[in-house]
Amino acid sequence: MQLFSFWVLTVLTAVLSGQQTLADFIKTTWTDLNDPATLSCPEPCSGVETWERSGRKVAKCGVKEESEFSCERRLDQSSLTVPQVNYTTRGFYHTKCDGNVICFQNLQPNSHSSSVEVPAGGPLILDLLTFHPVTLTFSRTDGGSVTPVQMCTVDGRSVLCNAGYEDRVSVCRNSMVLRDVVSADSGVYTVREVNSGAALIRTVSVTVKHVQQSWMWKDEYQQGLKTGALGFGTGGLVLGVIRGFFAVLRGLYLMGRCFQRLKRRDSSHMDQTEDVEKSVPLT
Repeated sequence: MQLFSFWVLTVLTAVLSGQQTLADFIKTTWTDLNDPATLSCPEPCSGVETWERSGRKVAKCGVKEESEFSCERRLDQSSLTVPQVNYTTRGFYHTKCDGNVICFQNLQPNSHSSSVEVPAGGPLILDLLTFHPVTLTFSRTDGGSVTPVQMCTVDGRSVLCNAGYEDRVSVCRNSMVLRDVVSADSGVYTVREVNSGAALIRTVSVTVKHVQQSWMWKDEYQQGLKTGALGFGTGGLVLGVIRGFFAVLRGLYLMGRCFQRLKRRDSSHMDQTEDVEKSVPLT
């Protein structure tokens, strides 16, 4: 019991001092950013059981409260549901039974990775995902050095950048804005916390595309439309000539038949006239 109390006291001291030196010795639950998580405490409790984070109660088991967190006990185990894991809800959680700590656990979000394409001359907007102080490093991928270079340190709205970035970087809300990107800005951007063991927050792979590359598909598409229209027009013309030729032939054929009918009709009429004049009965 004394050993357990010692560990609890040490952990609480680390939590209150902002240090995570014992994080490797505590059960840690890793969850993707913004996903829900469930923490559990297997210790029995016959009294009032609560869950706390950083000395603040977040839930009381068996009691419905106006809180995003919810706690329930089944048999000899209680569980706490954290609806959204982010850099505000992460950290050390401990369970109390009648005011005595019986469990503690560490909740952390997985680092976030993504990729993005940015047109040359445009801005790169990078969400820092946390309001804690962070450092931003950059590694080139367009043939330059792959050694990470520290760009800036961001603390709230204050940003301190190295030469070459100080005139191009600003902070808007909780995002870093890099203006007028060029091909040399293509690479991997890494965000790490200044404290908490330099925890990795996110990595973003950035590709800067030239304007010509961005519009190349449009030029090819328009050229394809012109070629297709020309081909369609030529094909339509040939088809029209063929259909016209056959129409002329059919017209000549019909006209020939009409002339033959008229000729036979005139010939028959003349024969009838002659027979009447000669008083020769028609047979």
